[in-house]
Amino acid sequence: MFSVRDLWRPRRRLWRAALGLALAAGLLSLLWWVGLKVAPPPHPYAARPAGVRVLDREGRLVRGFLSPDQKWRWQLELKDMSPTLVQAVLHHEDRDFHRHPGVNPVAVVRAAWSNLRAGRVRSGASTITMQLARLVEPRPRTWGAKLHQALRALQYESLYSKDQILEMYLNLAPYGGNVEGVGPAARAYFGKPAAELSWAESCLLAILPQSPNRHDPLRRPGVAGQARDALARRLLAAGQIDEAELNRILARPLPARRRAMPFAAPHFSRWTRGRHPELTNLPTTLDLNLQTRVHQVVGAHARRLAPRGIEQAAAVVLDAASGEIRAMVGAVDFRDDQSQGQVNGAVAPRSPGSTLKPLVYALAFGRGLTTPDALIEDVPSHFGDYSPKNFDGRFAGAVRCGTALQRSLNVPAVVLASQLERSAGGGLHHFLRRAGVSTLDQDADHYGLSLVLGGGEVTLLELAGLNGLLGRHGQYLPLRDLRLPTGQAPPPGRRLLGAGACWLTLQELQGLQRPEPERVWQNRRDGAAVAWKTGTSYGHRDAWSVGLLGPYVLAVWVGNFDGRGSPHLSGAAAAAPLFFDLVAALESTSPDGSDGAAAAASWLRRPEEVHSRRVCALSGAPANDGCPTHIEAPYLPGISPAAPCRIHRTILVDQATGLAVCNRCRGQRSTDTLVVEWWPPRVATYLATGHLQQEVIPAHDPTCPAAGRGDAPRITSPRDGRQYILRAGVPARDQALALTATVGAGVGTIYWFVNGELVDQGDPGRTVFLEPQPGTNTITVVDDAGRSESVTIVVRADQS
Repeated sequence: MFSVRDLWRPRRRLWRAALGLALAAGLLSLLWWVGLKVAPPPHPYAARPAGVRVLDREGRLVRGFLSPDQKWRWQLELKDMSPTLVQAVLHHEDRDFHRHPGVNPVAVVRAAWSNLRAGRVRSGASTITMQLARLVEPRPRTWGAKLHQALRALQYESLYSKDQILEMYLNLAPYGGNVEGVGPAARAYFGKPAAELSWAESCLLAILPQSPNRHDPLRRPGVAGQARDALARRLLAAGQIDEAELNRILARPLPARRRAMPFAAPHFSRWTRGRHPELTNLPTTLDLNLQTRVHQVVGAHARRLAPRGIEQAAAVVLDAASGEIRAMVGAVDFRDDQSQGQVNGAVAPRSPGSTLKPLVYALAFGRGLTTPDALIEDVPSHFGDYSPKNFDGRFAGAVRCGTALQRSLNVPAVVLASQLERSAGGGLHHFLRRAGVSTLDQDADHYGLSLVLGGGEVTLLELAGLNGLLGRHGQYLPLRDLRLPTGQAPPPGRRLLGAGACWLTLQELQGLQRPEPERVWQNRRDGAAVAWKTGTSYGHRDAWSVGLLGPYVLAVWVGNFDGRGSPHLSGAAAAAPLFFDLVAALESTSPDGSDGAAAAASWLRRPEEVHSRRVCALSGAPANDGCPTHIEAPYLPGISPAAPCRIHRTILVDQATGLAVCNRCRGQRSTDTLVVEWWPPRVATYLATGHLQQEVIPAHDPTCPAAGRGDAPRITSPRDGRQYILRAGVPARDQALALTATVGAGVGTIYWFVNGELVDQGDPGRTVFLEPQPGTNTITVVDDAGRSESVTIVVRADQS
């Protein structure tokens, strides 16, 4: 009799079977997971690491490097490979690639039957995933190796997507010799990127990995051509190409030689690779077209300089707005061992000469120490033991600040540098450290005030970055050699200088005379504004020129890597011509995108904080009632000095005596009003020597009770507290001390006293020579108004 128990019994067996299958599947899954953890397959790129690719800002290959095992092997993304290549490889190697789990059961059965019939191994039934496993862990061709590849293939399929597996295989497949991967193969055989392969080229590369030696198109073109054409016919039969494409493939000749790998920007490529050792693909900011053009111009210029004993040159081009490196030429010829061509002159520390002066002026303008139109002293000066001289050995007495910058006068620059050291915010050394200069590894005292004249070392690249800071109106950005990922905003800048101070400085730098006839560049209608500066290191070892042109910062260096000097090595004669050759090249090169045009306008645009005011045409200070001529000049309200002109002074002159009088001694005299130029003592003394014309200021009436007040003389030599040693056997006249002093305006005579005794009197600008006597000597100078200053020195005889 049928019962409910009989009905339940088969269902219970089904439940038990299902439960058993589920447990078995779970156990197998657990075992598979444990296997992946305990014995995971090697990551393909870890087992066979790629060499480095350096790409320009458009993704073009600049240079490729060999892998650690000396293979041409790069890591490309699948999107960087031609779709025709992917289709050809899949059709040739694994048509069911997207349908099997890593091992193709149908292909296994088919291969086993074929091998049994032949009595030998004719087909391995390898899928692309199994071939990837074989490339990662090569083993002798045995059944055990096949089983191992199958297991690894299943593991890879569980870890990676199909596209990832295909990409890894195409990057590791052998293509003959030390060429592995479609990226180097496309370059080696066709001289083009893998993304641009045609059907004919794709078919050839598709048949190579199975037997690179047998299908070598260079040594066995007949066999390679037959294999390529056979694949093309199979593609036609499968409907993947048409008859016209087949005919194009069959007519295409095979490559006859192996192409050289790209070798552009070798100095930049090696430098940026060293900065990012963790990356195999470097998407840099370099502009390959611009790099090529700059290299050509640098090479042509170096060939012209070679007969003068000057072998090398380097150049850097930055995007002024972003600080991105657009071009870097480290030497004339990387392969020239004789002139040390592998040295990267763009990052080698060298003495920058006068190229740091614009920064001192910008700092001085921004801190209210002076303005471009204000006068600054240019006279023989002493700063402790340091006595700077101008390049030509001459002095101007007093000169407009902007003109001093344009003429690259040393003394005014050191005067400003000294004032900066004493001002809030620190001096040039402190600023350069904040601006990212890495070569100043000593403290400020080590370099002293000579830093502004090239007493330290900077690199060409960092010098370009400093000028980029001026171009961004004081915003500091670190230099960038890699493109930012899509959607990532650049880091915010950090303000180091005021926008107005930078603009004032750049306005002056636009006035420098170019190394070509003035009528040529001033009348050039399409010529862009250029703000630039040159520099020459001590001993004529380094010549520099750096500046801003439109959206670019351009910096060049000329010299010899072994440090040899040359009388022809000056910024004006050697570097400036190269600079303006590159200016012409950059003017003919349109910047990429609209950002460049915006950057070109930014550093030329006058900031709102810059205003104009009426100033004395001579002193550059706000005009007073006595200033004869006025001009409109830019300044920074609330920052620039506001004191009125002190050069032009109005005095009263007694009509009867011609002497100057004041309210205290004027009385009932008949007087005339006279405007005179009243120069500071050091300038007045220099003018009095006859170097520059100076008007005669009437002396003040000596009977006036106010006479004698004003600027006292200052002894400039000898220095107070110094010790002097009289050398035995040397005539006393050959060891004489020079007595010099600066005096106030209107002083006609000065008197020199030693220990209270008069030793000389006469012209303030004349140098007096004193034969010193052993012991302590007090030296005093007195002017004709009774004002004085004294110094004390110690003179000792040499006892040795």
